[in-house]
Amino acid sequence: MAEQSPDCVLQKLRSGDPHEAWAEFLEEYSGLVFQVGRHFERDLDRASDCFQFVCEKLSEDHFRRLLRFKPLGPASFSTWLRVVVRNLCLDWQRQEHGRHRPFRSISRLSSFDQEVFKHVYERGASAAETLPLLQSKFPAVVPERIAESRDRIEQQLTADQRWRLGIRSARRAQSVGTTVQEAEAAPVEIADPRPDPEALAIIGERRGTLRRALARLSKSERLLVRLRFEQELTLEQIARLLNLGNAQRADRQIKMILTRLREEL
Repeated sequence: MAEQSPDCVLQKLRSGDPHEAWAEFLEEYSGLVFQVGRHFERDLDRASDCFQFVCEKLSEDHFRRLLRFKPLGPASFSTWLRVVVRNLCLDWQRQEHGRHRPFRSISRLSSFDQEVFKHVYERGASAAETLPLLQSKFPAVVPERIAESRDRIEQQLTADQRWRLGIRSARRAQSVGTTVQEAEAAPVEIADPRPDPEALAIIGERRGTLRRALARLSKSERLLVRLRFEQELTLEQIARLLNLGNAQRADRQIKMILTRLREEL
């Protein structure tokens, strides 16, 4: 299926059938969401739970978070979405392990400074990542204003607070491991010996047949296959995510799809 533009996806979220629009968003971006979550949770079960949490947050309040994206802003939608998902993954971890109490000195600063502190000092976002996030609440914000805010924050932090922030940062880095950017840039290792040309031709033919069969599925059917076999979500998680009622219904639909694929193959 041809990739839809972010503007098209977001426009569908604003109007029409919200269930269909949400299914199309997941089909387009569930892989990105799950990829970011996997860098926070290496355990597959916990990564699936984190994925479920992030999706619930993205869809709540009529997709409020997603619709904050500014098409004319400095970041592409995919880059902006990665930052939003990363922050939600951190929220999920705090929910699991407890949330840090804010420093009293920081709580006395303006709401803008507190937002900068949350993104830069607590969540470890760069200035470039922080800018599009702040623009949803402060449309006129520019990089210079963020730099001035950081100066004010630096003046408020004590040596003990800096040490505690450093410990949190180290724990966060250990939990996340390789960053998303490093993971995308990492070379793919291909095992040797490689298949001979005849085997490669057979593999290519089978993959092509499978891709064509998948392309003939409806959007909702492709999404079910992706969530179950690419993202490895449980039937219960899929049922909640797609409002299917219960795991048995999700299981029946997936089995019907697999039966059709087997007949075509």
